Amino acid sequence: MEFAVERLTEIAVYPCFGSVSLEVSPCLAAVEGRYARGNVEHMAYEGLDLELASASSALTIGATYVAVGLGANGAQVQTHWMYCTQIAPHPTFGISRNHRIPGVFGAAPFVASSCFVVLEPLRHIVGLTSHTPTDLGISEYKLSGTGDLIATAFGVPHAMGIRVEDPFMPPHFLTGARNLTLLAKSARTGQTIGLSGLKCIRAISPAIFIQEDGQC
Repeated sequence: MEFAVERLTEIAVYPCFGSVSLEVSPCLAAVEGRYARGNVEHMAYEGLDLELASASSALTIGATYVAVGLGANGAQVQTHWMYCTQIAPHPTFGISRNHRIPGVFGAAPFVASSCFVVLEPLRHIVGLTSHTPTDLGISEYKLSGTGDLIATAFGVPHAMGIRVEDPFMPPHFLTGARNLTLLAKSARTGQTIGLSGLKCIRAISPAIFIQEDGQC
């Protein structure tokens, strides 16, 4: 689980067709911008937010572009091709892809600070496990009193999950553990919320559990 934002300068944006950039003049130039990259398990994201931009030709929402700029060390940085997601008040570009599904891409907004968005604050978070495939008994572990229902800020498809603050983590709930079930109560409504098919991708506070492909 990684996320980084890099400041770029002297940025040029070129049209890109069929994932191949054209040998043409740039359609957009910008003095500087922020280049964001995120990675959650098999899902990857790139986004570009431009400042002080001037266009030599019209941009189109949903069309594909590739950008080249200078990083903080003065080295040239070229982005993955991205979809244009906003033209005004300043241009933004983004792409999301799933490494388990080759050739499937999605437009993504610029994400400045986190791989996740918070959907609902949670309380009384517990984990459930059955001891063996034939055992009907279920054990319940209190993981934490606080946390959040979350979703990946990018993804094809997006993934739901639970973030657990200051957790108590039993050995079978540590990083890499799969097929987990968590229950919690909404802090806002008191409704019980449960997610199954979870994988623990971070076991220290805040612990992160994300649903794997095929779950809904």
